[in-house]
Amino acid sequence: MKADNCSIWDLYNGAKQYVVPLFQRSYVWSSEQWETLWGDIMDQYHLSAGKNRNEIPSRFLGPVVVVREREKNLDKFTIIDGQQRIITISIILAVIRAFAKEKHHEELYEQVNDFLKNRPKSGEGRYIVIPTQADKETLYNIFDECYVFSQDSLILECFDFFWQKIDSIPDLCLVTLQEILTENFCVVYIELTQDENPNQVFESLNYRGVPLEESDLIRNFFFIRLDSKEIAIAQYEQFWKPMEERLVYSEESISDFLRIYCMKNGSVVRKGQIFEEIKRRYEQATPDEILALLRDLERFSSYYTMLVAPQQMSVTDSESLTIQKILVRLRLLGQHEIYPFLLDCFAWSDTTRAGSSLLSRGELKVLLEITEGYLIRRAVCRRKSHDYEKIFANLCSFYVEGNAPVRPFDLVTYLQSLSGPGSYPKNGEFEDNLRNGWLYHEKSTNAFLWAILLALEDFFASERNEKGKTDPGIKSDTHTISWYIHEIHRLRIEHIMPVSLSPWWREHLGSEWQEVHHDYLHRLGNLTLTHADNPAIADASFDEKREWYIHDGLFMNQFTKSLRIWKKFQIDQRSQIFSAFCMKIWPDITTHKEIQSGTGTGDIPDKIDPLIADNSSDGHCFRTGEIPKGYKPTCIIIRGTRVPVRYWYQVLEVTINAAYENEPVKFHRIVRKYQHYFSTDTKAYRSQVGVYSYHSRFGRYQVRDMCLDIIRTIGWNENEWCLLCS
Repeated sequence: MKADNCSIWDLYNGAKQYVVPLFQRSYVWSSEQWETLWGDIMDQYHLSAGKNRNEIPSRFLGPVVVVREREKNLDKFTIIDGQQRIITISIILAVIRAFAKEKHHEELYEQVNDFLKNRPKSGEGRYIVIPTQADKETLYNIFDECYVFSQDSLILECFDFFWQKIDSIPDLCLVTLQEILTENFCVVYIELTQDENPNQVFESLNYRGVPLEESDLIRNFFFIRLDSKEIAIAQYEQFWKPMEERLVYSEESISDFLRIYCMKNGSVVRKGQIFEEIKRRYEQATPDEILALLRDLERFSSYYTMLVAPQQMSVTDSESLTIQKILVRLRLLGQHEIYPFLLDCFAWSDTTRAGSSLLSRGELKVLLEITEGYLIRRAVCRRKSHDYEKIFANLCSFYVEGNAPVRPFDLVTYLQSLSGPGSYPKNGEFEDNLRNGWLYHEKSTNAFLWAILLALEDFFASERNEKGKTDPGIKSDTHTISWYIHEIHRLRIEHIMPVSLSPWWREHLGSEWQEVHHDYLHRLGNLTLTHADNPAIADASFDEKREWYIHDGLFMNQFTKSLRIWKKFQIDQRSQIFSAFCMKIWPDITTHKEIQSGTGTGDIPDKIDPLIADNSSDGHCFRTGEIPKGYKPTCIIIRGTRVPVRYWYQVLEVTINAAYENEPVKFHRIVRKYQHYFSTDTKAYRSQVGVYSYHSRFGRYQVRDMCLDIIRTIGWNENEWCLLCS
């Protein structure tokens, strides 16, 4: 390896060519880097006024690392690092050349043209810089002075940027500008010898802070292992480039996809470890195995696109429409931990592979419904999601190793086998939280609430369409196939009884307005979707809201058209109705009508991670499991102390009082964690502890979950807390 200071003049002068290898990323510099470079150029330009060129200190642009290739009559170099700088400088020179031609500076024009093109070479040999495949057309058009472009790109934006900068300075001396750029700017020029491995240099540059994506390293790793450059280019065009374009269009990172791909066999790969995992798996792979892998990556990227951009999915029948809608909701939930499993599901159901699929389209739909139901039920019941990666990795590893698809019956069997933190919420807990829980949370995306309300609206629309009924005010095209895609950005979640109560609402709710507002504001019955084009309606009276809802085109809001009041009873009634429909949309997995006669392996994985298992069991203690309807709390046992109780709010009060009395220093953790439920205004809520009042009126499952979480928050073992009921 040899390193020298090299001016831009030295870098470009003579018959030479710089080739950006296939494994490098496309041109990625943007206005931030262009502004910085132009500022440096202008600083040097102003310093040169009235001074000798030798008196001006040089500006350093960074390193350029190349490997020399042998070619007759042409010094050819592969760029390992520095393509962004070289391409940007080339574009600036092309802009200077264009202005020189316009102002008839023939000598300057010819001089700059020699920096950009070799003479009398033909074909690609005539260009000084050969960019990546994606950038060739635009950059070659600039070099050839053909300013007609078929598509937008960062290279074109760069050309326009520097064109505008130069055009905005009428008295700018083009000759001085060119001399400043080529003589006063320099790079550290590093040329590797033939026995040095450019792949290792490429990797080491990334580790030393050059901002490369892991996907850039992986692309290099794959293509450098193919038999020839010609094969690499052909495979890039056929497999890697379509994958890149597909994922860029969906605004997803290739690195994220590669991580999910590596996890579909049950592995857990952390962010930042993808390249190391790829190296470990494929270090000894043959060129033929790499080719097979590239084909597999391209195929799985099409499945991944359906997960991250379901609007691109082809909808041909009712089943594919249902699948698309579920994918839209799963995308809203943002639980990427389930994606490796879903990639496998799409692969099993792909009919284009060998002419048949291992999994029917109907089975795929049911798998998605069960998975969505699992996530929704757990979110409503406020179960933590940190185990999902492990839960679904276990599922992938168990079934993928057997080389057989997961069928709905298999998924149900697996989910039923989970206990403790990863368990599937039963109907009683799900319904109780739907009816009595606070489903809206401030300073949150409320992703699961969005999914619930969208699913409800779609369910009502489907039911109405099946019965052939229409309502005045409901537009016939409101619920088209693309309704979710085109309408979701026009909607907002709204509280029917508003967050801020006007004098009208206080009078309307009556003497108990404070209690009703605190207890019912964020419940499902008080939440709805409406169009976002009239935000002023949010705090309006119920009479005004009702008129708006009748004509907003949403089925869920037709419930209000016959009402004249909106109080505690109406909110509770709507919560009950909506929760009943949610139970239909996401039924208990044991009662799902489409798996009752299903078949599968029926085997429960015998190796479930101990973090997922529940170690606590007590025959008479309702610390876990279902609390039957009609059961009332009778006693709380905390660290051996028995405290009789009669109501669910007393269960929470006893637990909070015990935490406050025994762990006063740690109690602030609870207040901070449940800040929306605590207030320093002692009149805000009925329940009191120390200087706080707090909200304690919740359903039975919410109370139990909060109590156990409080016990864990102050550092106690949850086995020291027990709930007795009868």
